[in-house]
Amino acid sequence: MYRFSIAISLLFLMLNGASGQIKRESGYLTPVKIPISFSGGFGELRRNHFHTGLDFRTAGQIGLPVFAVKEGSIARVSVSPIGYGHALYLLHPDGHTTVYGHLSRFDPKIESYVIEEQYRLRQFAVDLTIPAGLLSYKKGDIIAYSGNSGSSGGPHLHFEIRDTRSEKPQNPLFYLSAIPNKSAPRITSLYLYPLTSKSSVNKSAKKLQIETISKGKTSSLKNNQPIEVFGDIGLGFQADDDFNGTGSKCGIYSAEMFLDQVPAFSFKLDHLAFDQGRYVNSHIDYEELIKSKRWIHRLYLQPGNKMDIYQTDSNRGILKITDGKVHTVKIVVADAFGNANILSFKLLSKKFQLPEPKHNETKLFPFDQPNQFGNDEVMVQLPEGALYDNLPFVYHSEPKTGKYYSEIQGIHYPYVPVHKPYLLSIKTNGIPSNKQNKALVVLVEPKGGLSPVGGAYENGCETATPRFFGNFAVVLDTIPPKIQALSIRDNKTLLNQQKIEFKISDNLSGISGYEGEIDGNWALFEYDAKTATLAYVIDRKRIVTGKLHKLQLTVKDERNNIAVYKAGFYL
Repeated sequence: MYRFSIAISLLFLMLNGASGQIKRESGYLTPVKIPISFSGGFGELRRNHFHTGLDFRTAGQIGLPVFAVKEGSIARVSVSPIGYGHALYLLHPDGHTTVYGHLSRFDPKIESYVIEEQYRLRQFAVDLTIPAGLLSYKKGDIIAYSGNSGSSGGPHLHFEIRDTRSEKPQNPLFYLSAIPNKSAPRITSLYLYPLTSKSSVNKSAKKLQIETISKGKTSSLKNNQPIEVFGDIGLGFQADDDFNGTGSKCGIYSAEMFLDQVPAFSFKLDHLAFDQGRYVNSHIDYEELIKSKRWIHRLYLQPGNKMDIYQTDSNRGILKITDGKVHTVKIVVADAFGNANILSFKLLSKKFQLPEPKHNETKLFPFDQPNQFGNDEVMVQLPEGALYDNLPFVYHSEPKTGKYYSEIQGIHYPYVPVHKPYLLSIKTNGIPSNKQNKALVVLVEPKGGLSPVGGAYENGCETATPRFFGNFAVVLDTIPPKIQALSIRDNKTLLNQQKIEFKISDNLSGISGYEGEIDGNWALFEYDAKTATLAYVIDRKRIVTGKLHKLQLTVKDERNNIAVYKAGFYL
């Protein structure tokens, strides 16, 4: 039996590729020509998604040249105030597409094409499909310049390699052969979860966190004694990969778990699928993220998690420890270069009689069917697939106060993730008939702050489709956005001869749109959502000097409250 277990374990390792040599492609350049350092890795854990590329640091600078990693033609150009910001999609003959995001500007040929399309469409945010062969580049050509556009948290280049046919992002580290890494990941803590009312960890029904000590390629528990467990037990871990020992903390590539040398669970990140990205909220301990901001990988599969990155035993990685014996668990965490860190520890099966749990749920929501809850004040309808596991649903409410037009509706707890949008309909009270179109559902934060959810008013109820649980209420937004001029004074020469800038803000529902005109003609104002600024770069082809120009800027929010700014200016 021992030899059979070893053989199965070795086969498991070979199939998952977490250890040993990994096949790599060749012929791809790196997209920047500076010393390589990463601020984000492929498959890294993010809120509501896995990171689908590599984030190349650009030494805190904007405007570094970005190079075509292989010959190809531009297939798509996207410009947005959020997401990837200014982004290029370069189609290659080998069946792959490379993506370059958060750019500051494009190569002049591309830049000119995009600006003409923006003026034709009269909008800043565009997603353009480029005719085949119109914008072709050789390997090593400059195609753009690095930046900080979109939802970037600082200057860097987001880089992806996708399979063109499926559009699935591939792990770029298998293609960029010039990038080496000899350092192993680090396992920093272990988590143990009692998964049923009869399960226990160290005589408790609560999850247990144990810090670890990492030395080179091995880790151990700080208190390296057998852990007393009983029943159905799930494991999880926290880890990172210090790329080449440079301090660049990135995500891991794979993890495997063995119980008494027999494989029980594994995942690896060769590729990802955008339509599976939100399953990251099941892959992690979502409650731990919300409460302590720790990213914990589960080593067991929740029944509603449909990602294709896992291999498990028949128990979905859940350890059933009830035989009164000592068991050995081994966790192997690896990077994309085959460098691995191993954590081994022992579990002692020891039954402990837990007190009967207190039940406060309103209703049990099975994960594999639609679920509904309602009363005179609220209706909740979850579609099938909205939950990752069975949910003892809890509802509570608080009385209406002065600023709310409904009771505060407690729809379960915010530390339980929701995969699909669900219908939330809240009964309103006291909304004047002429203000019903100004109503919206908001999330009431623990400290009293409000986050807009949106919704529509009908028959005395405001109905929205949130994708999270929490405390909700209905409020009115009747206040128009604010427009603050930064570089223009009425009928004066521009303070900045290169661009006109404004800061815009909204008190609640959020900015929904804007439009700028100069001398009655549409003008290309770029919106940066991070800084809430609008900027018009002076286009000398469209605006002549030596005369008074008339500018009008209109900004509206999600409840159609409108603000207008007008001024004259001289160039």
